[in-house]
Amino acid sequence: MSDSRSNAVTFCQGNFALMTDDLPGTIREFGDRIAFIHYRDVRGTAESFVETFHDDGQTDMVACMEAYREIGFSGPLRPDHVPTMFGEDNDRPGYSVLGRVFALGYIRGILHSVYGHPAAEPTP
Repeated sequence: MSDSRSNAVTFCQGNFALMTDDLPGTIREFGDRIAFIHYRDVRGTAESFVETFHDDGQTDMVACMEAYREIGFSGPLRPDHVPTMFGEDNDRPGYSVLGRVFALGYIRGILHSVYGHPAAEPTP
């Protein structure tokens, strides 16, 4: 309602994936209004879904990261909920350690692939 840089959105990919068939297009539509990203994935519909590992959902995660690069996103991005892996307790569903470690490595690989590896950048 008010056009201000102070009005922004936390872009939760899992939620938006349940609302659109074109998640990269939605990322481009929100553009510079995205202040923070929950980089996660789901499988199903808004009425019936499960949260998945980042490589096992319905979203093209690389296409999403490419869309973030296209809009010039350089803000905070984090994995959100992850499944609990075998051997872990489920005291904090969605926030298990092993699942998050897997997610962080997966995200880091996509970041390097899409944005480039930081060591490849020239030094000033």
